[in-house]
Amino acid sequence: MRNLVWLWATIFVFVIASLACGQDAATVAPKSVGRIIGVFDTETSLPLEGVDVIDRIGGGTARTQRSGLVGMAAFTSQHDSAVVTVRKIGYADTTFLVMVGATDTVPLQIFMRHVAALDSVVITARETEHMPLYLKDFEERMLGAKATGAKTVGPAEMRKNDGRRLYDLLLSKGITAGQRCRRIGVYLNGAPYRPVTIAQGSPGVPDESVDDYDAVVFYTGAEMPVEFRRTSGGCAVLLLYSRGR
Repeated sequence: MRNLVWLWATIFVFVIASLACGQDAATVAPKSVGRIIGVFDTETSLPLEGVDVIDRIGGGTARTQRSGLVGMAAFTSQHDSAVVTVRKIGYADTTFLVMVGATDTVPLQIFMRHVAALDSVVITARETEHMPLYLKDFEERMLGAKATGAKTVGPAEMRKNDGRRLYDLLLSKGITAGQRCRRIGVYLNGAPYRPVTIAQGSPGVPDESVDDYDAVVFYTGAEMPVEFRRTSGGCAVLLLYSRGR
């Protein structure tokens, strides 16, 4: 079978030589194809079509035709040598050094071996949408709301209710401290907040528009984190997050 390989290479060289000799004297001779690489199957010794022959120094790529052959004239060399990788799906990659000097004209044979094909794996990726950096604290509390029992209203819902009063929105969401709670603690962007005006009938909710805020977290009783109990009297605490402009 190896004789068959050399036969393919010899035929290719003969064709190139014939084309050069057949040119009219006034026609410029075709460019050299350089040293020829032939890529073949290890088991059958048949030429492999569609093999990527990659120039590791220059970065270019050539592809073998049906004959399994490719010329290296365009490959970048260092000290009359080039580094080449041959690659084809279903075969193991092979990297090797090729001498490409003026006297290196003998065709080079490369044999590729089959590799076991693995079952295809389909991976479904989903982009995780994160909130703006200024709402990082809210995002963390929202993710932990199931464990803490906190009630939250996020940016999307807040913006849907632009124009409403904040206390009205909280009541519509069932967010209330209960009748026994006379005063709640209020925090704005993580700091204690004393609103100028309080919504009528509320235990301390600012009488302000929803438009001023992007998110709300509300804790009551035993659900309340320890750091808020001192300022809220252990009753309830409202965390407000200013709207980013």
